[in-house]
Amino acid sequence: MHKFDDQASKILLKVLSHTIERLSLDPPILDYPKSVEFFEKNAPSLITEVGNSIDKVFDQYKNTIEQSIISADSPRNLSFIPAAPTKASMIFDLVVSAGSLNGISWQEGSGAVWVENQVIRWIADLVGLPEDAGGCFVAGGTNGNLSSLVVAREEHRKKHKGNSKRLAIICSDQTHSSVKSTAKVMDCDVIVVPTNDSFQLTRESIENELKVHSKKYKELDIFAIVATAGTTNLGVIDDIYGISEYAKSNKIWLHVDGAYGGAGLLSPKVKDLFSGIEHADSFIVDPHKWLFAPFDCAAVIYRNKHLASEVHSQQANYLDILHDDEAGDNPSDYAFHLTRRARGLPMWFSLSVYGIKAYREAVESSLNIAKYAADEIKKSSYLTLLIEPSLSVVAFERENWGWEECKNWSTEQLKKQVCFVVPSLVRGKPVFRFAFLNPETSKEIVDEILLSLE
Repeated sequence: MHKFDDQASKILLKVLSHTIERLSLDPPILDYPKSVEFFEKNAPSLITEVGNSIDKVFDQYKNTIEQSIISADSPRNLSFIPAAPTKASMIFDLVVSAGSLNGISWQEGSGAVWVENQVIRWIADLVGLPEDAGGCFVAGGTNGNLSSLVVAREEHRKKHKGNSKRLAIICSDQTHSSVKSTAKVMDCDVIVVPTNDSFQLTRESIENELKVHSKKYKELDIFAIVATAGTTNLGVIDDIYGISEYAKSNKIWLHVDGAYGGAGLLSPKVKDLFSGIEHADSFIVDPHKWLFAPFDCAAVIYRNKHLASEVHSQQANYLDILHDDEAGDNPSDYAFHLTRRARGLPMWFSLSVYGIKAYREAVESSLNIAKYAADEIKKSSYLTLLIEPSLSVVAFERENWGWEECKNWSTEQLKKQVCFVVPSLVRGKPVFRFAFLNPETSKEIVDEILLSLE
């Protein structure tokens, strides 16, 4: 198992051949999920005492398993927040996996940490954060939100010793679900502020909520506000500037969740919508979303990285050596994790090969196709645009359809391999949403999908 023998050579050739075949698909096949009964019949367990032939195991993967996984990188996948990793990033991910590259500490992975930090610095510059800013790559936005808000809580506790009130986070009714999950893990309360008619969280809405319900919240101690730079459901950017002013005047930590929308900072067309983001105390963005990295890759960045390392650095006899005469950063010190692969390397390689301009053009292609889709929806007699898209999410209603009709249409289109578009709910009403991230999603694909809704 641990020598590169004939068996390992055969596995490598088979995997490389299949990888080349998969990378060459233009476009990738959308595929379709299968039932439990299907897998019971076609994919019985191959985990046995003595193992199986390479061909038998790989054939099960290629002919059964892989075909039941919806391709996140298909240009017809517009559900949730899909992915569109570059070819360079996917290919280089093979190098990271083949080398089992360690990204825990400077001592163990200095080269990987060095180039990962170049990408972290590039993102921090896009946001407008100072030189002391820093962070690391984590598995996803949920981990990034948790790691950031734990630092916010500890900073608050440091400054308010002896305070016995319940701690609370302010967020909006459009904030990502992971913030509530984070609060549950941290055993703190969440103050959910209703958004305005444009689905934005604003300074005014925060002040109004706290004033109207002052009795309800008087026993809570607010330690963080979460603003969103591109909500998952509607792609809306909160009034970050106004919120940052409120946070500053009340000495509250400002965390900005840009997991999906943060990539929009690359485009001069929409960068002004992010005004105030430079005042964030912490920020996340998921390169595996709109910055074209493979799963799983999210960046968490702090205005003052030393505050994060004070909180997240793990102390143990066997870890002391990592902190002696430390020459560089330990990524394990900046988030709720220890063991980690060097997951930022595929993005570093891709960004270095293609250049920033190519990334900017890819982001702007999503903005352009979103505008096209919104304009076409407005022309339709049977569709109603919910709001003008701020970024690359387009939400709309199908006239006279309820949840069941929307769900049935979605299932049928996936079976036909036309698209993967699932319904969502906005203030109790069923809507469809297109999440455009893939530069290969064409006007023709949009036209085909809209026509199928007639």
